[in-house]
Amino acid sequence: MTRCSCAWTPRCAPRFAVLLALLAGAPAQAHTIVGDRVFPATLTIDDPGVNDELALPAFSYLTGSNFDGTPGPISYSLGWEYSKTLTPSLAFSLGSAFNWQRRPSAQGWSNLETQLKYVFWEDAKSESIIAGALSEDWASTGSPQSASLPSDPFTTLTAKLYAGKGFGDASLDWARPFAVTGEVDYAAPTRAANGDGSLNPSALTYGATLQYSLLYRNSHVEEVPEAFRKLIPAFEAYFTTPVANVAPTAPGNFPAHTTTGVFGPSLYYVGAYFEVGVMAQIPVNRASGSHVGALAVLDFFLDDIFPDTLGKPLFAAAAGAHY
Repeated sequence: MTRCSCAWTPRCAPRFAVLLALLAGAPAQAHTIVGDRVFPATLTIDDPGVNDELALPAFSYLTGSNFDGTPGPISYSLGWEYSKTLTPSLAFSLGSAFNWQRRPSAQGWSNLETQLKYVFWEDAKSESIIAGALSEDWASTGSPQSASLPSDPFTTLTAKLYAGKGFGDASLDWARPFAVTGEVDYAAPTRAANGDGSLNPSALTYGATLQYSLLYRNSHVEEVPEAFRKLIPAFEAYFTTPVANVAPTAPGNFPAHTTTGVFGPSLYYVGAYFEVGVMAQIPVNRASGSHVGALAVLDFFLDDIFPDTLGKPLFAAAAGAHY
């Protein structure tokens, strides 16, 4: 699932670098099953599969840091996203987010984002999967533009690549509950410059998760206490680097080419019909934020709730059942 319109928009970078880390990591993802492996709906990057799901709400909070050391903006986001499978390997999604900020005060809706995502390859035995996506952040579909929380008047196109690998085929029992996922995106605005002469840079975003599935351990290695059987703790990281069409650094601002991002521990509860996830997002540098923030999501598995109607692919029968 995409990070919807709470995703990074290039024009935000020179204004408030903290929003880059906050909004790029805003939660709205899906869960994926490959063989016996459940890849949960992680909070910083998307999982590598396609599903019928509804993320509502998706919450993000982070406090920024100004270059001169004064208190930065305090930013919040509440997002939503709906994902619909067209075939077992292809899904369409759309979503947005309501953002509000203090120091200075501002609020408004992000642009609407749509995405097509396709699973190129998966192997149940090795618990491996590779997918790609194209997303579009539609110009001026959010709230009217403001100096602090703009709804960009240009469209941003993003190409994405995903991968996931579970280690259920490992020879050592202690290693089998582990899994990793990764994502690399390239975002390019359709307008290089604005009417005031400011530039809209292109950016590379990338991240990864390391997961330890107690759900998997209970089912395939050894029994764990009942209270922990549906939990998946993880460690996540997500970064953004402007790479093209970057304006010169303005006096009193962080360098325009600065990489920003967050990392931190997360925890997921995977139920039969929904998932709850929480994460502490720690800024990687002062340009990314000044304090530990938070991410959270409630994700409904429509393919499990309505397997024969709303949760069924439009053009093909669902491939396999969830557990």
